[in-house]
Amino acid sequence: MNNPNKILIAVMALFLCSCTGPFGHQASRDTSPLPPLRKIAVLPMDRVSVKPGEERPTCSLSDTVIDASDVTPDDAAAVTKILFKTLRGDSRFVMVPEGQCIGFLNRLLETDVKASTLKLIRSFGKELGVDAVLYGKLFRFRQRVGGAYSVKSPASVAFSLHLIRVSDGRILWSATFDETQEPLSENLFNAGFYKKTGIRWLTAEELAAFGLSQTLDDLIARLP
Repeated sequence: MNNPNKILIAVMALFLCSCTGPFGHQASRDTSPLPPLRKIAVLPMDRVSVKPGEERPTCSLSDTVIDASDVTPDDAAAVTKILFKTLRGDSRFVMVPEGQCIGFLNRLLETDVKASTLKLIRSFGKELGVDAVLYGKLFRFRQRVGGAYSVKSPASVAFSLHLIRVSDGRILWSATFDETQEPLSENLFNAGFYKKTGIRWLTAEELAAFGLSQTLDDLIARLP
């Protein structure tokens, strides 16, 4: 006969990881429906640049302070690909290629080199003829060290998203995802998380996809 204690240990060993509730996801405190928006431009993910001695930058469009690490262009491109794929089936969202963004920013900065992030976003929205702009910034994108069932270091991802109305610059909705997977022994597991991801250590891309799904589901639920 099998030893019940050994079976229990084997089962518990499968639950390798969990995320803090609700998985490091902080959405806007205002849960009311958003105003009607016909078209929303989705910009490629911006990326943080950590200055020497600065490990916890503050998001420029909110008061959120996030543990950050240098993010490469490839990291931002990987998360942008996931972001665009997540929203592509919704006709209200217009995906803006990176090249178009760079060209516009270069033209605008020639006339206003000190333009704020919010001003740049609003100006771009006006040029595109959209009602709002979805702007995101990637603060951390660290790959796991190890495999799906055994790691030396887990994946860690942090980003913020902001929906900005072009007409007046008002931030209609914001969300932050800041998560590092943890062993089950350090945090109780959430059944919803495992149902979506499976019982394993995620890659940074998979963790980012989970975070974007969580945050964007909240956004879409509030759109009329």
